[in-house]
Amino acid sequence: MLINKTNFFLTILFLLFFLGEGTLFSQSKEDLEEKRKELVSEINQIEKLIDNSLNKKRTLLTNLENLKFKIDLQKKLIININTQLNLIVNDIEVKNKELNQLLKKQKKVKEDYALTVLKSFKHKSKLSKIMFVFSSNNFTQAYKRLQYYKQYVKYKNKQIKQIKLNSQLIDIVLKGLGEQKNKKQNLILANEKIKLNLDNENLIQRKMIIEIRNDEKRYINQIKTKQKQADDIDKKIEKIIAEATAKAKKQGLTEFNLTAEAKLISKKFAENKGKLPWPVEKGIVILKYGKQPHPVVRTTTIQSNGVRILTSANQEARAIFNGKVYSIIISKNGNYAILIQHGNFFSVYKNLSEIYVKKGETIETKQVIGKLNKNKSTGQTILNFSIFKDGATQNPSSWIYKM
Repeated sequence: MLINKTNFFLTILFLLFFLGEGTLFSQSKEDLEEKRKELVSEINQIEKLIDNSLNKKRTLLTNLENLKFKIDLQKKLIININTQLNLIVNDIEVKNKELNQLLKKQKKVKEDYALTVLKSFKHKSKLSKIMFVFSSNNFTQAYKRLQYYKQYVKYKNKQIKQIKLNSQLIDIVLKGLGEQKNKKQNLILANEKIKLNLDNENLIQRKMIIEIRNDEKRYINQIKTKQKQADDIDKKIEKIIAEATAKAKKQGLTEFNLTAEAKLISKKFAENKGKLPWPVEKGIVILKYGKQPHPVVRTTTIQSNGVRILTSANQEARAIFNGKVYSIIISKNGNYAILIQHGNFFSVYKNLSEIYVKKGETIETKQVIGKLNKNKSTGQTILNFSIFKDGATQNPSSWIYKM
């Protein structure tokens, strides 16, 4: 009984050693594979935008911005695939070692079993076994001979079980090796395709940059016009929030004059930093928070009080947390901006063609609040999104989950 228990635990430890080591690899590979799929999805979205541009000359700057963003994503994708390939190569090496160990062990067990079978031929008949026991000189010798046969049968059965177990483990390792080799080949082919595409797009990008540089002043003016439009709506938003802050300070308060419920919302909002949902169901950040050089015309600086999220057509904006609609603004181009108050925090959703809420309305997390505007000339559907705390802008990437 003790021998069986020992064998059982050794077998479990053996499986945990080999399968557990694979789990460590697979966890990392699963994360990389998830990221690879995200990058591929983002690249596809950018591709559609470039293809759907209605006026090439008019949208040259936008297309170049998108192309540069796509090229950067493809470079990240190549790094991701190379990392996966390195892990797979290591995994294949480990599995080959496991296989060699198992094959050696199986060979040894089979050789031992062959010797056992050979010996059994010498005492193959039941009669000879019985005679062997009964021909003993005394009871003690007979008992020992009987125990010998029991141990012999047990040992023989143990060898058969070990051969079967080794065969199963060898099949598992061989199957895993086959899967890893197939995945490796698929990733190599995907990488080659991306690199070829990247070479072509780098060439297109260089041609577009030359075209823009030949008429750089006009494109700088385009960038400045866009920045001014963004600044105008940002100033309105900042003024509204500043007035609310000043009003609170006049009353001798360190924060907005909040009800107990609003204070609780504010507290919970802060506690959920880094875990808040995205303001759109699907999207990618194409412009980050803060002051930065323009991605194409590097001599021009742009200021972003939030993030610019690119999404597909007919998408809707949704609230990132419980709150109340504090204000609705209409910009010069006829699009809407919605300010939602979450205690002493505000979330701002700009570039909406339609709105589904009213000022003062109570909002719940992920509630749809408006439809995003699709730019007719560029084909882009973009949400400009910001977060404020006590009147100061915040980096949304610090608050939104995996932004």
